[in-house]
Amino acid sequence: MISFEFLDLILFLGISQGVFLAITIQFLHQKNKTANTILSLILLTAVTMLLGRMIYFRFLTLSLFRWTVLIDVVIFIFGPLCYMYLRRLAFSKSDYFKLSWIHYLPAVAHILFFLYGMSFSLDVYKEKISSVTFNISFFIIEGGGILSNFYYWYLNTNLIRRYKKEEKNSVSYKQNLVSFLLVFQIAVGVFLTAWFISFISSKLFGYSMYPIGYDALWVGISIFIFVVGYYSLKEPKLFRIPLQKEKPNRQKRLQEDQINFLEKGLKDAIEEEKMFLKPNLTLRDLSERLDTSTHNISWYLNTIKGSNFYDYVNHYRIKEFLQKVENNEHQDHTILAISMDVGFNSKSTFNKAFKLEMNDTPSNYIKGLPVV
Repeated sequence: MISFEFLDLILFLGISQGVFLAITIQFLHQKNKTANTILSLILLTAVTMLLGRMIYFRFLTLSLFRWTVLIDVVIFIFGPLCYMYLRRLAFSKSDYFKLSWIHYLPAVAHILFFLYGMSFSLDVYKEKISSVTFNISFFIIEGGGILSNFYYWYLNTNLIRRYKKEEKNSVSYKQNLVSFLLVFQIAVGVFLTAWFISFISSKLFGYSMYPIGYDALWVGISIFIFVVGYYSLKEPKLFRIPLQKEKPNRQKRLQEDQINFLEKGLKDAIEEEKMFLKPNLTLRDLSERLDTSTHNISWYLNTIKGSNFYDYVNHYRIKEFLQKVENNEHQDHTILAISMDVGFNSKSTFNKAFKLEMNDTPSNYIKGLPVV
């Protein structure tokens, strides 16, 4: 009789929570619907992997082993799905972005290998799995899975880098989801590196790094994916930006009268109307106010002002903060409260902006003021 152990509880909870999240995310009422469809698929692949590991750890027979080979096809699906999710989530005009069929050829090859194994009787299959041919096949499958996941990990890391590069030209506030996605990439990178080292150690040198290995690492990755699912419930929105070319054209695109128009419009909107007080101000908001394109404003700020939208807006927020301090408002309110009043949405964002502008911390700056 098979006893119930703590590992079974972990795997069962992971499977049930994965199914719950995959369904719940589809009912979120926000703009990331198509991205969350991919996220649900990623969650279901994680559930499939956990289910396969439960079978492998607790109920493994030769017959079920053949089916776990099929379940392992998810290692070739995980990378492409993550890439599609990030493209749909972070970049505009990518709502229905899909990868070409070429990206799924490794998964198809894996399924064909599974069907090949299923064509044998159990007795013949038992002999085959210990043969040189099958050992080489399993080596290629796992090695290919590692290379595939590293490839898409690199693509995703590059997407996040490009997003962060353009983010400051589009929004004036800190987006927690971007930081979270970066942490997720780092964690997956650690998992993949550990998997690679374990693979080399066991396959080439015959040294097991237990408990670090294929099974444990994919359980870890799967459970970590659920963290992404829960976080998407809390922070479902990400401001989407165009996927810019690596080397944008900086040649003069505006005439002098257009430049003068933007200069006056920005002065009215930012200095007079104080649009910077809006915590979630975006470049799109400003372009609608000035009745011009986001590209024109971005070009003007980058080329004429030598700044990006994020730093440009925060410059005025810091000026407003200094004005309030000059009016002694810091004696009745906390520094954090005043920073929120001038448009910042987090303490860390304010501190970084203040340090960049004043080369000092807010508290030190206030302490250095003459006592009135």
